[in-house]
Amino acid sequence: MKFSHLLTGKPYHEIEKNADALFQMGEYGSAKLEYERALHKAAKKAPEAHDHLETKIVKCKNALALAHLKSAENLMEAGLPEEAEDLLRLALELVQDEQLAIKIEEQLKQLETHPIVPETSRISVPWEDSEDPKAFAYQESEWEYFAALINTLTKREQEIYLGYEDPFREGYVKLNQGRFEEAVTLLSRALETNASSTGFIGLELASAHLNLGNDAEGSLLLESFLKDNPESLRAYPPLCDIYWQEEAFDKAQQLLTNSPEPLRNSPVIQLLIGETLFCAGRYHDAKSHYLDYLNVHGGDEAIALALAKTFEALGSKEKARKQYAEVINNCQGCGRTIDPLIKQKYADISLETGDHSSSILELYLGLVQEVPENRADNYQKISMIYGLNGNENEARRFRSFAEQSRHES
Repeated sequence: MKFSHLLTGKPYHEIEKNADALFQMGEYGSAKLEYERALHKAAKKAPEAHDHLETKIVKCKNALALAHLKSAENLMEAGLPEEAEDLLRLALELVQDEQLAIKIEEQLKQLETHPIVPETSRISVPWEDSEDPKAFAYQESEWEYFAALINTLTKREQEIYLGYEDPFREGYVKLNQGRFEEAVTLLSRALETNASSTGFIGLELASAHLNLGNDAEGSLLLESFLKDNPESLRAYPPLCDIYWQEEAFDKAQQLLTNSPEPLRNSPVIQLLIGETLFCAGRYHDAKSHYLDYLNVHGGDEAIALALAKTFEALGSKEKARKQYAEVINNCQGCGRTIDPLIKQKYADISLETGDHSSSILELYLGLVQEVPENRADNYQKISMIYGLNGNENEARRFRSFAEQSRHES
């Protein structure tokens, strides 16, 4: 590992890449934790990254809220209103999208105005014999919060998580609340009491350690977890991330090529293989790998973006531009919101390759609002485009906006 990493840990953008991979896998809770860790890391050394990381955290929260809403609707159909209400309230705490918040509130109102008569009055919890009513209420609340958190996991994983005792449950809640030191203490205790069958305890403890910058402990736990659970996609991105930091590229490649057959052709593993080649400086090999995958399996946004980044590293600006354009067109075609940073990349490369058309100008005008941390730079580029098109008055006006933005920051 590089000496600088021993002193400072991973830079925020490498933690962000790990979070991106988790988000693509649908691991929104884990991705949120990683983005928050990246945000904390960037706070002092790269404050300009704050807004775009916050945007990604918001995407994670909305994705989690949507998943909870869908699960709550299923629970309502199954006649389990209290469990549905718990999920809806958790979703309402997370949601940042106004329209989605309205849908969640509508479901809560529906529960209040048209209560469902359930077969059982509430979720069964393991503390029902508690003699202390206050302690019972607290334990029930903790249990329900834990049950809501694990709702986005697979059925098999939910069953396993529900089988663990108090220290794991409490540690998992602390982990998802960002209280990582407490999570390490509790999850370590859970690991000790389940020494014969650690299962997913080691995976969650690894996540807590990584959020504290304890890469050595996290690496050992992830390696141990994957020996027993090689089919779990969740452990591959963070472990590869550690190997990349250590420049142990052969180790990462071996880990990925030895993954179980059903996983090996998944977009996540293929993305990690390409990223390993990229981090090793093998850009031509990474390009070939991504092109082969896209030719065989068709479009995948994460791999298409990785290919665009690889074209940039190779100096193939025009190819990178076309790749970003394709991603943007695909997003527009299916009605999804386009990540502003993808639009920023496309606009910047377009300008570099000589495109100063009105469409690129309009793109930059929108980016002024969408990417506030780049506002001064984008104003300067708008000024440049106006100047190239012979409109000196507007060029001067936006140049003054750029100067004003720099003073304000």
